[in-house]
Amino acid sequence: MRYKVLYICDISHLHFASIADRMLIKGLYQKNVDITVVTSKSTSDTHDLEKLGVKIVYINLRNLSFIQNVRRIRKILIEGNIDIIHVTYSRAAFIGLMASRGINIKVVGYFGSLSIHWYDPTAWFTFLNKRMDRIICPSDAVARHLKMQLNSHNRNKVVRIYKGYDTSWFDKVKEVTRERLGAAPNDFIICSTGNLRRVKGIKYLIKAIGHIPKSIPFKILLIGSGTNSSRVIRLVNKTGRPERFILKGYVPVSPAFMAACNLYVQPSLSEGLGRAITEAMCLAKPVIVTDGGGPKELITDGFNGFVVKSGSHKAIGEAIIWCYENRESLPFIGLKARKTIMERFNHLQTVQMTDDLYLELLNGKGEF
Repeated sequence: MRYKVLYICDISHLHFASIADRMLIKGLYQKNVDITVVTSKSTSDTHDLEKLGVKIVYINLRNLSFIQNVRRIRKILIEGNIDIIHVTYSRAAFIGLMASRGINIKVVGYFGSLSIHWYDPTAWFTFLNKRMDRIICPSDAVARHLKMQLNSHNRNKVVRIYKGYDTSWFDKVKEVTRERLGAAPNDFIICSTGNLRRVKGIKYLIKAIGHIPKSIPFKILLIGSGTNSSRVIRLVNKTGRPERFILKGYVPVSPAFMAACNLYVQPSLSEGLGRAITEAMCLAKPVIVTDGGGPKELITDGFNGFVVKSGSHKAIGEAIIWCYENRESLPFIGLKARKTIMERFNHLQTVQMTDDLYLELLNGKGEF
């Protein structure tokens, strides 16, 4: 059955930031889905999709007025005779729901975090709107949270589809040198990636240094917007060991820095699933995650990584010490992490489950 989908997702971000979405689009197109994509601007990555045959419309939904955007999306829906509109962020959801009013079309949303709440009135104009036919979540944790925000009649609209990866996407990543990082050959490099937001729990990783003996030759590498800010520098200075930190801030290719580390740590208070965690696992890096949200669905503690209590710098510090003292076993744990992505969080499974979901909607199964 050939059907038409309008997929609104900003795939014009950096190469690795949007690779899972681009490969989902490519996979659906290769399964004979007639897919049109709305994204903000042209890039070499979007050009590759266009060369394949995917139709891409360049609209920055954050620039034009709301009414203009609604009219443009509605025109695409009507002229393209679209069957399904798939939206992946709040503004796109609001515009898509308004643009599709009065049209016989299915609406699918993707929501990837634990940040939506029923008492926020804006949520009912987007992903909690009754006209959403399905809401895709990237983890069981997000699915449970979202169901709690909906009334009982609409909870069956929530489905969990892991955002799958292919480890081969990272085969050509060239790791940065220790010389570039300013690290010694024997330094045990601990990497963490995330923009400076409270939920990312960066301060707990910084404070964990107080539990790590000075005799361990480690460096903590922080990557992401704001991680080299004055706020972070103050926290680092309070540890009394600022020389143990490498504060890089924003970098365009974070996997190149991950590839240079011995251990990856995600100290978040909560995560939907964790793109950076998945990237580290694809790179065969051992990871420490917290039990806040979806990351623990990726990790079996002590087997392919480590799970610690969220908000506990002591637990993070103790896990780092264990990893250093047992560092000869870390490469094997990293390989098991990589195998987990290949077997349980595989990109092809995501494509198939998304296609199945579309067909279920179009065949009229599971209507509410």
